[in-house]
Amino acid sequence: MEETVEFVDFALNKWREKRNAAFIAHNLNRDEVYASGDFDSLPTECLVAACYVDAYAYVQSKIRSNTE
Repeated sequence: MEETVEFVDFALNKWREKRNAAFIAHNLNRDEVYASGDFDSLPTECLVAACYVDAYAYVQSKIRSNTE
């Protein structure tokens, strides 16, 4: 189980870096986009990265809730 936790943590951090870089490359404010919930107009690169971050964060939260 520890290897899974490490992989999810690693993947989540990498996708956060990719998401942040994509938002910067497209001159978008990540916090404003998340606050508004307007994901429909995002460039594909930003949307994909945001989805992966959300997916890995969900998996991470489920792992943590099962180990507590």
